[in-house]
Amino acid sequence: MSPRRQERLFAKKYAKTLLKIAIGDYKTALVLLDADNYRIENAFYMAQQAIEKSLKAVLVHKEIPVPMIHDLSALLSKLPSDCEPPYGYELNELNEYAAAKRYEEGNWEPTKEELKQILEKTNNMIVWSEGEIKDS
Repeated sequence: MSPRRQERLFAKKYAKTLLKIAIGDYKTALVLLDADNYRIENAFYMAQQAIEKSLKAVLVHKEIPVPMIHDLSALLSKLPSDCEPPYGYELNELNEYAAAKRYEEGNWEPTKEELKQILEKTNNMIVWSEGEIKDS
């Protein structure tokens, strides 16, 4: 995709598929929560991905071109003013899980308690997204 075409308009029916993928990412993060011998950063990444895809599903449903990026604040800014997800721009803190934190080791000591908090937010975002696209 060229730099000039960093947004894509998807068929409205793709919203449900995208939300299904988001739910799969969320379930993967839940499995990792109880796993042993893994990098906990990967669970945070899967949670961020679930939120990202749930936001993109809402954009697709509302027939808004989707930025082909991983920046939650950019996705949030594309939502219409009458479409307010839980947490709003507080979700920006999750951007670091999509990239930088996955490539560091020892600079960050994430805890399972932090992961549980992120997973609660992730679940709430998915529930919100499901409500937004229920009629598609």
